[in-house]
Amino acid sequence: MILNIKKPPLFMLCVFASHSVYADPMPNILEDIVVTETANSAYLSERSGSVTRTSAPILSTPYSVGVVNQPLLQDSLSYRLEDVAQFVSGVQASSADSGFNTDLRIRGFTTGGSAYLDGVLDNQRFQVRDLALIERVDILKGHSSVLYGSGSPGGTVNYVTKKPQARVAHQLSFATGSYDFNRLVADSTGPLNADKTLLYRVIATGQLSNSFMENVTNDRATIAPSLTWLYAEGGVLNLGFEYGYQNQPYRFDNVYTQNRVVFDQSYVDPRARSDRHYWRFSTALDQQLSKTWSLHFASHYFHVERDDVLLGFFTFVTPTTVSGYYRDIHDHYDQYSLRGEVHGEFEALGKHHWISGVERNDANDRLHSRRRIGGFTLNVFNPDFNHPLPSATRLDTGFKQVEYGFYSNDQVDLNDYWHVSGGLRYSLFDNDSSRNDVSTNLNQQGAMTYSGGVSFTPLPDLAGYYGYSQSFQANTATDHNLQVLPAKQGELHEVGVKTQWLDKRLGINAAVYRLQQSNLPGRDPVDPDYSVAIGKIHSHGFEFESVGQITQRLQLLANYSWIEAKFGGGTALKGNTFRSTPKHSSSAWAMYELPLALPGRLHLGGGLTYVGRRFGDDANSFKVPGYVRTDLSAHYQIDKLDFRIKVENLFDKRYVSSSIYDDTVIQGNRLLFQFLASIRFD
Repeated sequence: MILNIKKPPLFMLCVFASHSVYADPMPNILEDIVVTETANSAYLSERSGSVTRTSAPILSTPYSVGVVNQPLLQDSLSYRLEDVAQFVSGVQASSADSGFNTDLRIRGFTTGGSAYLDGVLDNQRFQVRDLALIERVDILKGHSSVLYGSGSPGGTVNYVTKKPQARVAHQLSFATGSYDFNRLVADSTGPLNADKTLLYRVIATGQLSNSFMENVTNDRATIAPSLTWLYAEGGVLNLGFEYGYQNQPYRFDNVYTQNRVVFDQSYVDPRARSDRHYWRFSTALDQQLSKTWSLHFASHYFHVERDDVLLGFFTFVTPTTVSGYYRDIHDHYDQYSLRGEVHGEFEALGKHHWISGVERNDANDRLHSRRRIGGFTLNVFNPDFNHPLPSATRLDTGFKQVEYGFYSNDQVDLNDYWHVSGGLRYSLFDNDSSRNDVSTNLNQQGAMTYSGGVSFTPLPDLAGYYGYSQSFQANTATDHNLQVLPAKQGELHEVGVKTQWLDKRLGINAAVYRLQQSNLPGRDPVDPDYSVAIGKIHSHGFEFESVGQITQRLQLLANYSWIEAKFGGGTALKGNTFRSTPKHSSSAWAMYELPLALPGRLHLGGGLTYVGRRFGDDANSFKVPGYVRTDLSAHYQIDKLDFRIKVENLFDKRYVSSSIYDDTVIQGNRLLFQFLASIRFD
């Protein structure tokens, strides 16, 4: 039960690494791993630390988890979180703040841009994380608030970063492509002393790019240094710093009107601008106390400064015109995330893997702006930006949120066949908001959440399981009276089967589940800058996926998902289908190594993504069409040189990737060509 109680140059350097709070056991820290995995590495990952924050076999975990590992990220040339959605069943690309954040819709529920970085809460304010820094993306389907605190019941996204290595390795890559896309990545790692107790990793990224939407750029650069110090037997200290810059104006997306989606239009005024800076300081300390007990501490501090001019439209005036929108924003955001844990193993009616911890997340946003709704209009089919800037009035907002969590979780191997797990967490959270110097305080609330599961492994490569988890998510949305909406509350039941074939090279999983969440926020019909609670949503469905290496030359990934997500009682939306949730979706991706009589190795492949028709809004007033997208990929490797080509949306299909309202319809990428060349220096 849940209880309410300026654009920098392209060639900027970056350094990034931070050891995970749930990292693999200490003996593996010095394991030699090159900067990138070899081309014939399988797509199948057998272990993940994201579900339990200990390195655990996915097979015996009583929940579904999708792992998009480094070989798959490389073969697909994925640069943002939404690019990986096709590789995990029940997951769709979504949109958070029109490109200001990255977001996924998991089993019908959006993550709202919330994600974790090495198991600790990631930056929650306008962060589009560069996947050049990421070793893999773990998607835990079904959020467990026991280990992760506040979150969406659909699932949890955890970025696992690339770590410093004891072997010297360097890599430089350059990519170019459609819409003036140019991107440089440099990656270097190795020891700083003879006994390899001090390690470093440097990852440099710089990108200049436009979009198929006019006046929308996607320029970015990152610089970040970090160190790993093995200061004692079984002791590791990590220090990390990251600076990032992004220039991506608020894109305003597309619209649905007169019974159709208006594709290929940009409502972004050329005078719009975006200037966002990010800083991150991270520490992590892992200390082995004995063979079976260890201490883990981790922290992130984020600071964001944003200077944006939003200049586009607000909402419909007539079926062919939209009201103008102007807002000049100066935003400062600070976030502190701290976590301490004790891990232990002991024998008592089975082998226990126990975790107990405490964490604190503190966020503080101060936004100063001037805003005007109206003052000009735009034609949705032929927008004309030849108008003066409208006068504006002050709109300053502030938001503070503090969350404390106290939790314990235990996994027990009763014998070789039965494995059970259970945990509980008590969380306290407090929200304060303000508008134009008028503050509103929300009384402190608390939530007790539980999770549990059982896995039966009658054979080494076969497991059946049942998983249960609860979730809560403190609302940051406020109503027109500046009252923060009640916390969202969720619950998951899941039953599934996992199996491995072909000498553990191929994994096949199937699951059925039921999810629900209450107190969801929706747009206030009087003033869409504010929210109202829109009731409860039920989601249930079936998922199937197969991933792995079929033969020595063929790697394959295929999945299918059936979802039905509807509003429950307590709202005028009762019986409606949740927006942008297709009943049927599936994808397939394959790479095949051609036998060559010439030097080197050549891989050819690609993928198909199918998404069915979906309602475009919660009122179910319109539907957006389904689509099939075709992608092609090629990879040629000779010695230390790599060449990759990707063609996304081969037939230039117009499609909707996500939709929220009739004035917020997100168009998917047009035909996109990319070429990448890289070289390794070992």
